[in-house]
Amino acid sequence: MREQHPTHARLGRAAIGLSLAVLLAACGGGSGGNTSTPEQPPTPPVTPVDPPAPPPTPSTVSKALLIGVDGVQYEALQQALGATRMPALQGLGTLLPAYTGGVLGSATQQQATAGPGWATLLTGTWADRHEIRSNYEGQAFSADTVFKQLKSVQAGARTATIASWGGLPQLLRADRAAGYLDMAKDCAGDDACVGSETSAAIASGDYALVVADFQGPAQVADVAGYGSDYQNALATLDRRLAAVRTTLASRRQAHPEEDWLVIVAGTHGLGATGVADGIPMPSNLATFVALDRPANLAVTAPPTLPTAIAPWYAYAAPTDIAPTLLTHLSARPAANAYAIDGSPLVGPSAVRQLQAATNEARSGVVLGWTLPTPPAALTVLRDGEVLATLPADATGYEDTAMKPAASGFYTYNYTVVAGSVPTSLRATLDYKKPEPPIELLASLRDGLTHLFALQGALADRIDAGTVFTPWVTAAAPVYTAAGDAPFKGTGRALASTNYAGPTVCASCDGGLRIPTAKVTSTSTSFSFGFWFRSDATRSGMPIVSNKNWGSGVNPGIALGQYGSAIRFNIGKGGTRLGDKDLNFSANTWVYAAMTVDIPALKATYYVFDPVLGMQSSSGTLTADYVAALNGLNNGFSLNEDGDGGYGPGYRNGNASNTIGGRFDYSEFGSWNRALTLAEITSIARSGKSITTLLP
Repeated sequence: MREQHPTHARLGRAAIGLSLAVLLAACGGGSGGNTSTPEQPPTPPVTPVDPPAPPPTPSTVSKALLIGVDGVQYEALQQALGATRMPALQGLGTLLPAYTGGVLGSATQQQATAGPGWATLLTGTWADRHEIRSNYEGQAFSADTVFKQLKSVQAGARTATIASWGGLPQLLRADRAAGYLDMAKDCAGDDACVGSETSAAIASGDYALVVADFQGPAQVADVAGYGSDYQNALATLDRRLAAVRTTLASRRQAHPEEDWLVIVAGTHGLGATGVADGIPMPSNLATFVALDRPANLAVTAPPTLPTAIAPWYAYAAPTDIAPTLLTHLSARPAANAYAIDGSPLVGPSAVRQLQAATNEARSGVVLGWTLPTPPAALTVLRDGEVLATLPADATGYEDTAMKPAASGFYTYNYTVVAGSVPTSLRATLDYKKPEPPIELLASLRDGLTHLFALQGALADRIDAGTVFTPWVTAAAPVYTAAGDAPFKGTGRALASTNYAGPTVCASCDGGLRIPTAKVTSTSTSFSFGFWFRSDATRSGMPIVSNKNWGSGVNPGIALGQYGSAIRFNIGKGGTRLGDKDLNFSANTWVYAAMTVDIPALKATYYVFDPVLGMQSSSGTLTADYVAALNGLNNGFSLNEDGDGGYGPGYRNGNASNTIGGRFDYSEFGSWNRALTLAEITSIARSGKSITTLLP
């Protein structure tokens, strides 16, 4: 039984120097030359049923046959090939491993079933462009099919489809109505009908492009799984392919002016039991592409299913079928109109594994790709406009020239042209409009009680007698390299080491402390703030604290890291206030601050991240919370809690808490008043050290 519904189912910069006119002339398609790297010889070798295509002549007419097969499970296919049950497929010429389903976890990911699979074969795009998400009827292509692309260049070129799966004619009904598809035959599940009708279409000579769909393997696997019946179904499929090839051989002999390209490809695999469940597992995603001429990808087919599909992204994909057909038929779109995710499998090779991501600053898009064969030059286009020409060995490019008017999500079509061969990718930029720096407010001198620059010394710039000291006796502080600090110049920062060893070691600072009363108070308002950087790997560890971190309800204040969030907390014994998580970007300097307005009974928490912006939260205090603000009165700590015992205790304790990773600190300051949002923002965004305000 054929499934009718879904179930569980790529940095260098370069000046723009290439003429767009020259580029487009070079990329407008061609007659599909056969020069390429030698293909892997098929194993076992089988004499082709049809003779080689005759040499091209001035009157050569390019034609193409695409045969798609639903439900070929890769490992079972390898078993059939090894037992020589499929000589027609093996004798076609080049047999390549391939992947389907898009790139897992990206916008291209799609269900591995017939609907999305056929949409990709016929458009050369993934679901983020074609928008066919399942097998349901009523869906319509949002990307141009090969039929439309061919007709837009050659209006008189006739096209045909013959389908076993009834959903394919439904998907193509708009193409049929618009005149892009001249004949659409629904064989209603009968592969024998598909074979005979495909042979008839070839023999007639009426069609430049014939597309056929077989689904026998999927029908058998759905009922009987991958046993002998499935192997017999693959053998039956091969006999139908052989019959079609025999007809094609006769057509070639009678009409040597016709240059036929033949491609056979799997639309999707099958689930573990043979059901087309579409789940993104290797059994569904590993597939194949076969063609009757050398390919520009020379890879050896693995004998078994992969344990992970990601390594297969270097292989062919169903997105490569449409551009291969269109190149052969001299109908491939020019580079400025190219919106196809794949590239031709014959002739010169394109870049592969093109991928895109928003850069760290959220100001542009970073592209990356691989180069199977370095071309003469590389050209990058965005939405049809040339951005740059790059050296032939470049493997990436960062585009920051778009400058949107406001923060938000923006989608672009990027095309990378290798020599004359394009490939494209639809990329989304999560843009954050840059905010201009502001001045460091002079009012920050008011009430500034302590300022520890932490650039190579632990002493207070205001009160030289106050020094951060290590909880671990004789532990020496460690500092970052010059220039690796929040401010421009050669400044350094305090690099607190981790608790990776089995016991506290002399080389580990184990946390640093000053008297609690230097920072917090139970009678007057106060604020403190500091620059902080982390790799975001620790979880459940104190950043600064004056309390026993063993429980959040213990009296005192704590800021802790939980992955990529800073959590603020005030405990009074028995209950706690806060537990407010403010996010930060890994390996990025952020400014964290807390203000306590005792008369107003209000605590406010701030984290400024250059990517995420200013975040804040607040809580209402009671008298009990105010009385508990000094915590243990034992020490206000960096990289530890208020008694210096949390790291050592948890090193051999709760395995769910991550205590590796790094915490870096710079410029810790405290005030005897509640800072305003404007003052904290000026520290965070001015790019200047508070020390510039001191005499």
